[in-house]
Amino acid sequence: MNLKESYRKKSLDIFSGLVEPHLHHFEGLKPNLIKANIKLSLKEYVCMAVMTIALVFVIEMPLLAFILAILPQFTIPVAILMSLTLSLAVSGLIAFLFYLNPSIKASSRGEDLDHGVPFAATYLATIAGSGINPTEMFKILSDFESYKSVSEEAKKITTKTELLGMTITEALAKTAKESPSERFSKLLWGMVTTIRSGADLHAYLHERSRELMRKHERDLEEYSRTLGTFLQMYLTLIVVGSIFTIIITSIMSAFGLGPEMAALITVLQFSVVFLFLPVITVGFIWLVKTTYPG
Repeated sequence: MNLKESYRKKSLDIFSGLVEPHLHHFEGLKPNLIKANIKLSLKEYVCMAVMTIALVFVIEMPLLAFILAILPQFTIPVAILMSLTLSLAVSGLIAFLFYLNPSIKASSRGEDLDHGVPFAATYLATIAGSGINPTEMFKILSDFESYKSVSEEAKKITTKTELLGMTITEALAKTAKESPSERFSKLLWGMVTTIRSGADLHAYLHERSRELMRKHERDLEEYSRTLGTFLQMYLTLIVVGSIFTIIITSIMSAFGLGPEMAALITVLQFSVVFLFLPVITVGFIWLVKTTYPG
């Protein structure tokens, strides 16, 4: 049993009775837990959240109280009150993050699926052309390692048909309802309709893959224009602005403004070079990476 499994089991053992009567308040989390592919039941997830919050509070409060109490500017009652307030604030933040986590992960998986759908559709169209039945098609697609989210969804369909005994249309429909990607859902619903009507699945997938590829090409063109704008802003406002700030402050320091002002200018220059520029650059790289449609 690994650490995560032990933590899950211990959380259930301790907090299951406490959480059970209030579980209906967290029903809104269930769809996002499924879409985020978080392999925990609602009760398990809430119990683990409560366990984490309790652990952080129990460890943090006495530790903070001790640290604050040894400082001369705090009396013991004030140190306890401040540690209690800070611990409650941190616990509240952790609870909020646990509440948001499924929706954030579901959104991230949805974007990843959106990026992979055009290629998955093309792959499925190619496989369908060889006459393989839809169940086997998704079994093959589950090895589509280029896009992990696509292969995960294909594995879900395969599991539903092989282990749960669903028909391929039932498995496709259920996966479409649970998918965080609208594009992938539409692709699956289209397959359901095509299979049930007895139409040509290969023709549907071929046409759908062409549409999705055209949309992907338009997304790439739009991204290239957006990236050009981002680069101009980065070079003009950030890089040139930082160099201009360094030059101006260096000129100012040459006029002998006094030790206090000279120290302030040094701190400003240091902050620009070693704090501002790296943080903005990392933010820019993150922005470029997250907006890339592929």
